[in-house]
Amino acid sequence: MLRSGARLSVLALMVALANVALAVPAGGHVATSETPAVCISDNGTDVQRYFDIEGSDVIWPNIQGISPPCLTVVQGRTFYRAHGWIAQLPERAVYPEGYEPGFRVPMLDFLSKLTEARYVISDSDGRVEITRTVRRPALLAHAHLGRFGDLFVAPDTTLVPGVTIEGRAPEWTTLEPFGSGSLDAGEHTIEIYWTLTEQHCDGFAPDRANNCLPAGQSLTTRTTFTVVGGSASTGRT
Repeated sequence: MLRSGARLSVLALMVALANVALAVPAGGHVATSETPAVCISDNGTDVQRYFDIEGSDVIWPNIQGISPPCLTVVQGRTFYRAHGWIAQLPERAVYPEGYEPGFRVPMLDFLSKLTEARYVISDSDGRVEITRTVRRPALLAHAHLGRFGDLFVAPDTTLVPGVTIEGRAPEWTTLEPFGSGSLDAGEHTIEIYWTLTEQHCDGFAPDRANNCLPAGQSLTTRTTFTVVGGSASTGRT
């Protein structure tokens, strides 16, 4: 889920660069302080059930635009930020000139190089409200390794021009829980920074700028979400 150049532009656009405005839970379901809105992915999957977090809010930008994004959090309730990475199938992988992956399988190459994620939540004025660094063991423990088609419509050729993402392309997604009790009602932004030991390229295209993550720390996604009061409700708009 999560991001990539072409993934940082895709998954980054996907479970990522979604600087999408406000949230609209799916299906006309009403969210209250007792009942979170059901979040439906672009292919119709119940996102909370997929990640086994039923009963909690989830921030999930649907970048294919088939289902509305899930970007509303009810004040006082735990919410999860889902983000991740898509990589090419090994038999179809292509790389920038001079790049040598550590593993033949692009997803394994990515996972071998990821060391931590840093989360920064800020209010609409840019004031930092929450910061958290999650090291590799916890990232992997909370993660789900599935396929692009589990959550998105595939094959897809619209996210990155000239690139086809097959439904069986591996997708790694991790979740991090946050408490919303300290967040005021209104708009907030969550940024996610990944730290890699070495450069990683996703194998979708030989474009180093769009298909590779650098060594060290880099911003992989910035998403805007809205916190509503516990007595408020939200629905499809």
